[in-house]
Amino acid sequence: MSQVKGPSTFVSEAYQLDDQAGTVDFYKKWADDYDHQMLDELEYVAPLGIARLLCEHLPDTESEIFDVGCGTGLTCRLLADNGYRALDGIDLSPDMVRVAGEQGIYRELIVGDVNEPIDRLSSSYDGVISSGTFTHGHVGPEPLDDIFRILRTGGILACTVHKDLWESRGFEQKFASLVSDGKARCLQLKKDKYYETDNIDGWFCVYQKIS
Repeated sequence: MSQVKGPSTFVSEAYQLDDQAGTVDFYKKWADDYDHQMLDELEYVAPLGIARLLCEHLPDTESEIFDVGCGTGLTCRLLADNGYRALDGIDLSPDMVRVAGEQGIYRELIVGDVNEPIDRLSSSYDGVISSGTFTHGHVGPEPLDDIFRILRTGGILACTVHKDLWESRGFEQKFASLVSDGKARCLQLKKDKYYETDNIDGWFCVYQKIS
């Protein structure tokens, strides 16, 4: 099977990750240089785009928000700049969590695998945000049930999903199931770019928990 190509060697290598140990080792190597690679070298704009959508649909800056696959904190840094303060996050990589903690914007950070039950109480967040986690070599749609579990009724999920995985990994079907089962409704769904290029890289999704 041919390798999935990203916009750089760094991203292409990330797309090939296929186990937990390899993911942890990869981000240990790149954690301190991640922001430079993504922002300066690649002009990564997906975190800004999904943060803007969450702000639009969850304008109360007192809202409690959980960052799934928080990485170095890029997405929540943008939320913090807009006045949001009750920010928590989870990431598989201890080194990415370390860098995120250095930003001084999170209330709480945990190291954990979102493919396992998330160590949060049910109905404990007004919003969940995720950028760059539902992509090649990372996370499929399996955690969505648990994500909706930790959302309060009326809460908002804003996330990106790589376009190549939308149908093939079952994201489209999973979101449709959540809607048809009366658990969620779609507020916004659009394709947009992850990087400052002309390429359309993925889906930007906003769903609301209704039960």
